[in-house]
Amino acid sequence: MPSDLPSELIRWFQNVQRMLDRLAQAAERQNQLDAMVERLVRENGELREEMDNLRNVVTRLTEQRAETARALESLAAYVAAVKDEVMRRSREGTSS
Repeated sequence: MPSDLPSELIRWFQNVQRMLDRLAQAAERQNQLDAMVERLVRENGELREEMDNLRNVVTRLTEQRAETARALESLAAYVAAVKDEVMRRSREGTSS
């Protein structure tokens, strides 16, 4: 048995231990990354759902705005007709 065999074995065990430590660190980091990916996927789904909700709100508000514009146009036409009628009656009353 060579005299440096014990020191070689010690060095080999130390190298194996360092390698196992690095593997454990890599596995822990991988677990952290997997958890982070799961969280990001979940948040992405939540954000997509929120965007869909916001699109629906925008659509509803756009429809309401169009309805309001139509109602205001009708009201403006009615007010114009009433004004024209008042003006007509006023002219007829003063010219008679």
